Amino acid sequence: MLDGNNIQVGAGRYTQCHGALKQIGQEVSFCGKTAYIVTDSTVWSKTGHIVKESMEKSGIRFTVDEFDGPSTQKSFEWIAKRLRDTGSEVVIGLGGGKVIDIAKGAGNLTDRKIITAPTSAATCAAYAVLYVTYGEDGSVACSQFLTHEISAVLVDLDFVADDCPTRYLASGIADAMAKKPEFYFTMLNLGAEGMTATSEVATGIADYTYKNYIKKALQAIEDAKNRVDSALLDDVICMNIMLTGMVSDLSTGGKQLAIAHNFYDAVCCLHREARKNFLHGEIVGLAIPLQMAVNGSPQKETDEAKTLLAAMGIPTRIEQLGIDCTPETVRELIDYTHRKTIPEDKALYEKIKECMKVIM
Repeated sequence: MLDGNNIQVGAGRYTQCHGALKQIGQEVSFCGKTAYIVTDSTVWSKTGHIVKESMEKSGIRFTVDEFDGPSTQKSFEWIAKRLRDTGSEVVIGLGGGKVIDIAKGAGNLTDRKIITAPTSAATCAAYAVLYVTYGEDGSVACSQFLTHEISAVLVDLDFVADDCPTRYLASGIADAMAKKPEFYFTMLNLGAEGMTATSEVATGIADYTYKNYIKKALQAIEDAKNRVDSALLDDVICMNIMLTGMVSDLSTGGKQLAIAHNFYDAVCCLHREARKNFLHGEIVGLAIPLQMAVNGSPQKETDEAKTLLAAMGIPTRIEQLGIDCTPETVRELIDYTHRKTIPEDKALYEKIKECMKVIM
C-alpha cells in the first residue's frame, strides 16, 4: 500500500543535449527572477561564462558560491541561510552529485525551486527526489526526500559526454546496475508488502536498464573516450541520470532493501580513506556480485556482471579499495551491512557471510 506517501517522479523538465546549459536562464525565468548557484571552482571555471551569458539574456539576478563543503546538515543550513540572505527564489546545483545534493538539501529547507545541471553521469542525483545526508564524520546518516519535485534538469553533453573522464560514466553505470538485483532482493524478502504498483514499474525500468548496460556499456564508454557523439552513448547517459533517478523516485512508495548500497554505507563508515579514493558507484558496483549471490542468482549471471564491472574498471575485490581483508575487517563489513538491511534476520547474516567470498 502507498499509505499516503508522496510520489514525485523526477523533474518538471529534463533536457539532454549539447549546449543545454545555454538554456539555464530561461529555465530560471519559469520559476522566478533571482537564483543562487552552488558549484565548485573547477566546474565554474569551465561553465561560468555560459551561465552568465544565459542569465543576463533572461534578466536573471544571480549569486554564485564555489562551495567545497560536505553534504551534511550543517552545509544544507549554511547554504539555506545564503539563499534567504540573497533573496533567491531558485537554487541551482551545478556540478557533481555532492554539489547537487547540497543544493537539494538547502532548497528543501527553504522551500525554493530547484534546478540541477550535472557535469557527469556518475549518479542519478540530478533527477532523483532524494538526497543523501552524511554525518560530520563522513558516514552516511540518512537519505531524505524533497517536498516537491525538481523543477528542471539540464544535462549538457558538452560537459557530461565530451569533458568528463569516462571513469565517472562507468561509475554511474555500476550504480545504476545495482537497482535490478536490489529490487529482486526486496521482492524475495517482502513480497506483496514491499511491492506497490509504482515499485513494480520501477522494477521493470531497472530490468530494462540492466539488460541494456550488459549489451551497451562498454561501447558507450569507448564512444565517450573517443568523443564519438553516438545515439548509444546518449541513451546510456539518459539511463544513468533520468531512468535510474526515476527508479528511485517511483520506489518511494514501497520499502527498499539494498545490500549493495548498504555495503557502500559500511565502507563510508568504517573505511573513510577508501571512500575518499573511490566514487560512489565504484563501491556500490563492487558489491553487486555480493547482492546477486545473496539473491541466489545463477552463477553465469553473476560472472557476467563481474566481468563487465572489471572491464569498466570497477573494483571487484575488497582489497582493490585498499582495505586489508583480515577476519576482523570482513566481520565488521558483514555486521554493518546486515544491520542496515534486515537486522533481525539471522539467516540473512549467515548468507551475507557465506557470499562475501565472491568479492574477496
